Amino acid sequence: MMLFAKIKRGEQREENFYRSWDEYYSDTFSPDVEALMLLPFEIHGKTYAERKESLRNLAIDFQDADDGDADLWLSYGELSDIQDYFNRMGRRYGLLREFRENAIPC
Repeated sequence: MMLFAKIKRGEQREENFYRSWDEYYSDTFSPDVEALMLLPFEIHGKTYAERKESLRNLAIDFQDADDGDADLWLSYGELSDIQDYFNRMGRRYGLLREFRENAIPC
């Protein structure tokens, strides 16, 4: 399980990548922390086509999460984990070409 979140801690905004819900909850338990956006890396659907569409929508949502704020950065390790996820899942659901054409990290 992986999660991508944008949070506001006091007046400071952050982008964070979590490898579990426990990490997310321990980082955001304080009432001073406001979740601005939460994107779980989960694929839903009963059929192959539904899961493929779910992955496509997840990739679009992740891409749309970049609002151009240069002060918010993920580490190279976190970006590598995200790239690995989209590469594995894109290969599984036949979306690698589409991801590459649309600059989804894979």
